[in-house]
Amino acid sequence: MILALKVITWVISVLIGFFLLIIVSLILYKNILKYSTRISTANGISSLEKITLGGEKQWIFIRGKDRTNPILLFIYGGPGEPVCAMASSRKLDAELISYFTVVHWDQRGSGKSFSRKISADSMSIDRIVEDCNELIDHLLTRFDKDKVFIVAHSSGTLFGIKTAHKYPEKIHAYVGVAQIINDYEHEKINYDFVIEEAEKSDNEKHQIAIKAIGPPPYETPKKLFEKAKYIVRYGGMIADFSAKKMISLILPYLTSPEYSLSEGIRTILGKGRNFTTEALWKEITDVNFTKEIDSIKVPIYFFEGRYDMITPTVQVEKYYKKLKAEKGKNLIIFENSAHFPMLEEKEKYQNILINDVIKECNEK
Repeated sequence: MILALKVITWVISVLIGFFLLIIVSLILYKNILKYSTRISTANGISSLEKITLGGEKQWIFIRGKDRTNPILLFIYGGPGEPVCAMASSRKLDAELISYFTVVHWDQRGSGKSFSRKISADSMSIDRIVEDCNELIDHLLTRFDKDKVFIVAHSSGTLFGIKTAHKYPEKIHAYVGVAQIINDYEHEKINYDFVIEEAEKSDNEKHQIAIKAIGPPPYETPKKLFEKAKYIVRYGGMIADFSAKKMISLILPYLTSPEYSLSEGIRTILGKGRNFTTEALWKEITDVNFTKEIDSIKVPIYFFEGRYDMITPTVQVEKYYKKLKAEKGKNLIIFENSAHFPMLEEKEKYQNILINDVIKECNEK
């Protein structure tokens, strides 16, 4: 009995020591990353701030080497899943911050802005669009600018394109990365995709599980999340799928200097994603921009991964052909990407923003 207690005590001590080592290592890494990526230019900025938008406290992170550069506001997707956003910004925006003042915004209900006090009744697409408009006004006043660039990803494109459509006088250009067009059609296409891929693989277990999910529409997000696992497995989210690449999407939540460990863990557990998705579910499933937005008054760009099956590129190609854009439109296909061109083809993504988007907008 005494020996057993000693063994249990030893095991507990080892586990406690192991977790303490992980925590200390993460804190140390955060400080190293913060120092190694610091902005030292005289007119630069690196600022994590809490501001009020639509009556709710929300966090923004601003970085740039010259405050006089144009503002780029990045709107992440999920919904409520800030991948490739604030937590990843020190690595993914390394080139962009020389040409833009980059602003990352953790929207109401997710990331650093998640709070159990936020009411689901306060969550709507239009409310987040107005939050975005308030944020733009705040940035324009602060940096003495007339307009901003908007780059939105995945479900962030719901808010991004609606903001650009409603407030074109404040927008240099809109860039939709993995643009949502018609949610129901997206879900039909990617359901057929996972059915087909499962049949190709001869994996009977997967075939049964996918057929049990069934085709859209879905009454709740549960089946959407179940189907997403197979889209990921078959390369529809990351073209060259690997566990390492999946970890690279998640790890920044724990290693970012801008996130506390508790905020990172909460985000990994999907607290903000689940809250936001459930609150916006009915609105998201009703989205159809082919009917809602048939013309736009700002220069518009679509960055689409060839293998994207989260927001299938074929839908964007159809929409692009019919969209009236009085100041020009561009569709750029990332041939080696799926849903995350900014990660999978990072250099091409940044080069187009720096060498094409800014210059073309200046010419117009």
